[in-house]
Amino acid sequence: MSNIPITRAEEDALYERIRLMMFSADLPVQRLDSDIEDIGRFTQPDARSPHVRLVEAMPPLAPAAEAIVRAMIRAYGMELFGRGRAQTGLCAMIKTGPVTFGQTALMLGPDAPIPSRARALVEEFNHIFERHPHSGFAQARRVLAAIGLPFGPDASSEVRRA
Repeated sequence: MSNIPITRAEEDALYERIRLMMFSADLPVQRLDSDIEDIGRFTQPDARSPHVRLVEAMPPLAPAAEAIVRAMIRAYGMELFGRGRAQTGLCAMIKTGPVTFGQTALMLGPDAPIPSRARALVEEFNHIFERHPHSGFAQARRVLAAIGLPFGPDASSEVRRA
């Protein structure tokens, strides 16, 4: 998706950089509950901060969270660290955690005014959640479907047809 393709080694380096930024951000670590298994182990009271514990442990992200971060990297590459929309998206992902960021992006309807590259990224997030139904989003979709509400990228077209 990015104008400048990146190698797997560059992607891995950017992934680690983003993970470090996410773990060290001066924000509640509980925001990463959907992204890191047993986040509570980093919030136990002692002399060290939860952020230091996270950075020391550098725990793996949950599969859906890792896939979302890597999709962002493939879509925007180094633009994530510049100025503009890509960097704004990176900041939002760091503030909320990748899974919550991806779920929020999927709430944008097909009529939302977003650039085509971002729209393609939202589609990738949709595929990620389909591959990782344990992330919780599949359950939300089932609940919406059970009460007759549309969900997914073509939700507004379903509403228009009804």
